[in-house]
Amino acid sequence: MGAKEVEDAAPPAGKTRQKTSKEVYFSVLPDKYEPLIEEVEEEREETPEEKKKRKEEKKRKKKKKYKKYRKNVRKALCFSWRCLMAGLQNMASTYSTPLSAMATVVTETQRASGSKA
Repeated sequence: MGAKEVEDAAPPAGKTRQKTSKEVYFSVLPDKYEPLIEEVEEEREETPEEKKKRKEEKKRKKKKKYKKYRKNVRKALCFSWRCLMAGLQNMASTYSTPLSAMATVVTETQRASGSKA
């Protein structure tokens, strides 16, 4: 198997690589093998207290997960809201300034950026 992989890994420069099938190995299961279905049967034999504890733990994990999710969503919404407000304020200030003042500011900005470049 190892020598075959080495040959497949480095094909000759003149030939293109051909598709080949891989070898699959099967093994016999050991005598001690227990399928997962048996574990489900064992869970049915829980006492009511264990079942209640498991449910409470599951609820706690779910609550913690949703709390983290809400926190991240809140951060994203706050950031989006701040960006929107900044954009609206900028747009409002642009439209509220007279056109003559705006032309002066634009030319000054272009001169400043042109001299730096």
